[in-house]
This record gives sequence, C-alpha cells and structure tokens, in this order.
Amino acid sequence: MGYSLNLAQLPSYLGYQIRQAQISIFRDISRSMKGINLTPGEFSLLTLVKNNTGVSQIDLANAYDIDKSTLSHSVKRMVERGLIIRSRLSDDKRYYGLNLTSTGELILNKVTNLVLAQEDTMDRALASGERKLFLDMLTRICNVLEKTC
Repeated sequence: MGYSLNLAQLPSYLGYQIRQAQISIFRDISRSMKGINLTPGEFSLLTLVKNNTGVSQIDLANAYDIDKSTLSHSVKRMVERGLIIRSRLSDDKRYYGLNLTSTGELILNKVTNLVLAQEDTMDRALASGERKLFLDMLTRICNVLEKTC
C-alpha cells in the first residue's frame, strides 16, 4: 500500500498535464454540484440551449463534434427532468428545437454560479495576465490539432 509510481516522462507531456487538470476540474465541480444531478457536459449543453434559442440537436451534435445518438441520451435525460423542452421547428417540422424550461433556467443559474466560483479559485493560481495567455495557448493547441476551435 502507498506504492509510489514512477511516472517517467508523462508529467512533461502537455496532453498528460491537460488531462490531469481536466480530471481535477471535473472532480472539483462534481463535488460542488453534488445533489444537483447534473454533469459538466450537461451544464455545457444547458448553456448552449439557453444562448441559442430553438437550437436543433443536430446543430448541438455538430458543435460538440459528437454523433446525434450520444447527444440524444443527455437531451432525453434533461427533458425527462423538466430542464429542456423539445418542440418542432417551425421552418422544418422534421426537427426539434430545444429551449430551457424555468426549472432549467434555475438549475443553470445555480450551476453557473458554482462554475464561476471554481473559475475564481483557478484564477488565484495564475499571475496577472496568465489566464488570457493560457486560454490563448490552449486555443492554439486545439487549432493546430483540430483546425476547429
């Protein structure tokens, strides 16, 4: 018990450190959101729905770069919880548009405040000006690898 692993060169890899940071961020926000029953991905989804009234699941799937069936599971769960409503799009009845319910708005506001508190905590680890620089560096890495950030 208490075996100390030799991580070799892993800590010197950007990808490894970015993933470790993401794990830490998700664990921390999950602790803060305990009892709210919302994942970080669902928080992002609610944020996009709020700011893109009537957005289709296809547009959201494209924005997330995931297949529609993967997104459908989260949307279905949030519809069942009364956070999102689906309604046929007026310009194309084959597709549904998504909107937040009043309950969805309340949950999103509550979780947004938790996320903002976490952002403040992370900002305290950075020197003045580093947040903007760090976001720029992450965007450049994403752009060079994906060309779609």
